[in-house]
Amino acid sequence: MATDIRLKVLPRVELRGHRYVWSRYGSQLITVAILFLVPLTGAARVDLYSGHHRMLCREADFREGLAGVIVGIAALYVVTFLINLACGRMFCGWGCPVGFLNRLSDVAQMKPNKNTPAWKLWRDRAGPYGHSFLLVFSCMLWWTSAEVFWAGFGWPTMLAWGVLVSSTAGLWALGWYARWRFCMTTCPIGLYYSFVAPSDGFGINFREGTSDGSADACLHCNACIKVCPVDLDPMNLVESASPRGGIALPDAPGNNHCLKCGDCIQACEMMIDLAAERRGISEVPLRFGFYQGDQRIERNKEEPEEAATSTDQ
Repeated sequence: MATDIRLKVLPRVELRGHRYVWSRYGSQLITVAILFLVPLTGAARVDLYSGHHRMLCREADFREGLAGVIVGIAALYVVTFLINLACGRMFCGWGCPVGFLNRLSDVAQMKPNKNTPAWKLWRDRAGPYGHSFLLVFSCMLWWTSAEVFWAGFGWPTMLAWGVLVSSTAGLWALGWYARWRFCMTTCPIGLYYSFVAPSDGFGINFREGTSDGSADACLHCNACIKVCPVDLDPMNLVESASPRGGIALPDAPGNNHCLKCGDCIQACEMMIDLAAERRGISEVPLRFGFYQGDQRIERNKEEPEEAATSTDQ
């Protein structure tokens, strides 16, 4: 499976650290913060426990509270839709809490380095559980007040804890066992975006040759393919992706399914950096952003001097 290959490559990539790691944590923090702040500030909430419904930070009746929740969900949809309209499935790779859970599950299942401190091992193991709990808890606060969780031993409290624990366990199991296969074949939101907002102008660019056309920038090591969480070829996202299965759009270009997570960039930069001194080339063939030309540009190996002259002009 692609996940097994990814887990063999990922430890070396993660060990070196990367700017994208902190960016992903930052974007995920924004997502989770929004899920908590909307009900806790009273911007919108239906309180099925005590009836303290809220809308626009004021007391409201049930219909107003429900309208606020619906509007809040719709607003989140619009924001994610606009992000994906401009950048394809980028929200899936950076802001989606389920995608982040998959990433935490990857880290928890990686073979630990012998020099890794014990506290980091505990942190990595606990990551999927903690994230699952926070996600379920924040979503429940849209439908009930937090007081229900410590209101004694009545049936509302027992029901609330039952939903919280069972949903947390289910979400953890989804990330631990299904992992990226869920994103590839089953997630209705992500696959919907791959159809309605694929974005032909943004994503992973591949430039096989150096800027002057004199040599291969690419090592052809396929590390980018091995580390891709959704089993794509980042060097050629214009071609149809391999059959996804499930409800995924068949025969769609790889760019439609690409999560824009940047894992392939991390792996590529690592491999280029390791070989730079030996090759004398530090240019990275995979780039992240808006396309300048085609998504994939191959080097003209027969006429490198002419290509270099054309570039200089």
